[in-house]
Amino acid sequence: MFPEPATCEEYESLYTTVMKTLVAIPALNEEFTIEQVISSIPGELHGTAVEILVVDDGSTDSTVSKARAAGAAVVSHGRNMGLGTVFRTMLSYAREKGFHYMATIDADGQFNPKDLPDLAAPVILNEADFSTASRFIDLELTPEMPVLKKWGNAKVAGLVSSLANTEIHDATCGFRVYGPKALDRVACFSRFTYTQEVLIDIARKGLRIKEIPVKIKGEREFGKSRIASNLWRYAHLSIEAMYSVAHGHSPWRFYGTPAFILIGAGFLMDSFTLAWWLIQGKINPFTAFGIGGLFSITFGILLVLFASVADISAANRKMLEEITAMETRRIREKPGN
Repeated sequence: MFPEPATCEEYESLYTTVMKTLVAIPALNEEFTIEQVISSIPGELHGTAVEILVVDDGSTDSTVSKARAAGAAVVSHGRNMGLGTVFRTMLSYAREKGFHYMATIDADGQFNPKDLPDLAAPVILNEADFSTASRFIDLELTPEMPVLKKWGNAKVAGLVSSLANTEIHDATCGFRVYGPKALDRVACFSRFTYTQEVLIDIARKGLRIKEIPVKIKGEREFGKSRIASNLWRYAHLSIEAMYSVAHGHSPWRFYGTPAFILIGAGFLMDSFTLAWWLIQGKINPFTAFGIGGLFSITFGILLVLFASVADISAANRKMLEEITAMETRRIREKPGN
């Protein structure tokens, strides 16, 4: 038997929820900067207790030992799994441990941990469900970087804005803060990266997004980025991830619209061919035109089937996400967390 609490204060303490923020750091061979990043993270953020997690994605240097020595909890993948997988590990940790908020910051020293209070303020003060640092919303804070990289960031931000139906100035920055609603509902399926996919997902779910202008180093001090070292591969995999999350939220927009265009075009082509045959008694010289119309209708019908299957899949995904959100809230609201 457990001893009975003797006073009202003791009863109260059993059910007092301490608001907690997890500062999660993805790391891969960051032995030169990881300690400095961890030691610069504030011990509390707007009244919430801060805990630090480093998710090691297969480092072969002393990143793990230095992170532990600096006081962070460490989860190690053992081998390189990709930034998207790292994000899912951070998200699972925050949910299972009952954290109310989660901040993400890179281990390479490009972000200043002392900016965390400003970044976290709108989320913890319930002015937004999700905040993300922006290098480009304030032109005076735009860092020095190669022209091609700056151009690429602008194009990606434009594409994400279109898919998210909300204006985004910086879609690739990993310096972010997630509130309870975002922690409950955000999803990520890409292995390669998560930054753009998460923005689209959060926006499509109607959560409040706020961009915070922050001064960020344009280039790493040590080593080079594994994500953006191959720009063509980065662009290909990023577009793949963005397409995946966007069509998951709006399958009829991605499959249904072109399907009906193809069916309509095919119907018009075959109607013209039929009219020509009725008038002239022959199909020539529009045989290929008529066959093209049949192909167009066939492909359109196939896209309608794809849209239907994707719509069912999206409904199942939403149901699973609601179950996950309910379980996350239950853990967070459990007395003692």
